[in-house]
Amino acid sequence: MINPDTDRVLITGAAGAIGSALRTHLRDRYRHLRLTDIRPIADLAPNEEAVMADIGDRAALSRMMDGVDALVHMTGAPPDPDLETLFRVNVRGLFDVFETARLAGITRIVYASSNHAFGCYPITERVTPQHPPRPDSHYGAFKVMGEALLRTYHERFGISSVSLRIGTFRPLPIDQRSLATWLSPRDIAHLVDVSLRHPDPGALVVNGYSANTRIKTADPGWDFLRYHPSDNAEDHIDMLRAQGVDVDGPWEWPEHGGSFVHAPPPRIG
Repeated sequence: MINPDTDRVLITGAAGAIGSALRTHLRDRYRHLRLTDIRPIADLAPNEEAVMADIGDRAALSRMMDGVDALVHMTGAPPDPDLETLFRVNVRGLFDVFETARLAGITRIVYASSNHAFGCYPITERVTPQHPPRPDSHYGAFKVMGEALLRTYHERFGISSVSLRIGTFRPLPIDQRSLATWLSPRDIAHLVDVSLRHPDPGALVVNGYSANTRIKTADPGWDFLRYHPSDNAEDHIDMLRAQGVDVDGPWEWPEHGGSFVHAPPPRIG
């Protein structure tokens, strides 16, 4: 369990959309936040310290892990870069971050996985985190690798972790699919907070959604984690209708992964 009053938490990808949401909602609760990104991090609060570094700089990773008790790993390549970039950040970079955390003695890791880890399941199947992964892309497969690596770190080294299979993170839902998969800024912060505070999550995998009426998965692991989301994409359905989104017709995509299942593989080079 991480103590917000005494323990230092490192957030990677802190200048990104999710990292910025975490800062907004967590900096009043956590006394020591260390933030890192390849981009500048603006408007630091007195309890925040920033480190600009690339995920490929192993010496910088070692320095930023010094004195850290928990890692919230939100750095990742977007779903559609070339294969080399995807591999460098989401495979080699992921391993370097986790291994550096292990060597630094970090005891809790919260990891941004993705619902694309099970995207090839048909939308009619109520998938749980206990189902075998069925990634819909290289991006999803590399996210599954991160989950498996954290399982190894728990079994071998006693590091507890929570892998968050994040859906559609946006300030508001954006399309029909996000009526099921939306995760709001307030709810991602709550999800990370309870993942840090839980006494013993083991190597837990949970779905990362808000309390959406149209969720297509089952038993996401929230009760065990004590995650109680506040927001619901259904509250914004009139906004989507006004934008011309078909929210009343049949479901657009036959699989959980949506368009990922039918997209071409990433470019080489």
